[in-house]
Amino acid sequence: MAAQINRIEIFTRAHRITHWLIAAGVIFQLVSAWLVQNANIDVLAWADWHVMIGQALILPILFRVYLLIVPGSGHWRLLIPTREQRHVLIQTLRFYASLGRQPCPDWYAYNPVWQPVYLLMTFILLLTTLTGFVSGVSLAMSAYHALLASIVFYFTLAHVLFVILHDARGNGAQISAMLNGYKYFHAGEVEQNNKNEVSVQSITGKKAD
Repeated sequence: MAAQINRIEIFTRAHRITHWLIAAGVIFQLVSAWLVQNANIDVLAWADWHVMIGQALILPILFRVYLLIVPGSGHWRLLIPTREQRHVLIQTLRFYASLGRQPCPDWYAYNPVWQPVYLLMTFILLLTTLTGFVSGVSLAMSAYHALLASIVFYFTLAHVLFVILHDARGNGAQISAMLNGYKYFHAGEVEQNNKNEVSVQSITGKKAD
C-alpha cells in the first residue's frame, strides 16, 4: 500500500521574506567585511556599503524579533524542543554522528537540535548589528563586534551545510519549505522501531488534512 504524503504549509510569508532578507544582508556583510580587510579594493566605498547595509539589516532583524512574540511559524515556543520531539532529537544526533549514513529524521517546523541555536542567533544578530553602529567608539567595542561577527560567520557556514545535508538525505523538502512555505509529511503513526519521523499531530496537537 502506497504511503500517503501530505503537503502542509509550515512557514508564513512574513517569516520567509524576513528569513531571506536577513540571509542576504548577512552574506553581504560577511563578504564586504572580508574584502575591506583582505582584498585590494576601494576600501572606503566598500566600508560605506558595509555600514549602509548594516543599518538596513536592523529592520528585518527587529521584525524577526517581533515574529517571536506573535502567533505564527516564527513564534519562540517553536524554537524550544518539546518532550514529544525527544526521539527526533536523538535520531538527529545519530544522523550527524554517522556522517549522514543513518536515516535522516524529519520534524514539523524546526530541527530540534538547532531550535535553541536559532533562537540564540536571532539575538546575536541583533547585537552584532547594534555593536556595528558604535564599533568606532572604542577598540573594545570593535573587538566585541568582530567576535560576534565571527560567531555569525561560523553559524552561517554550518547552517548552510546542514540544510543541504538534510535536504539531500531527507524527505521533507527543507530548502523549498523556506521558499514556498510547504513541507511534506508521510501520513500515519511512527513505528516504534523506526522513529526517524515525527508526526504533525505530536507537535501541533492537530490532525493533518
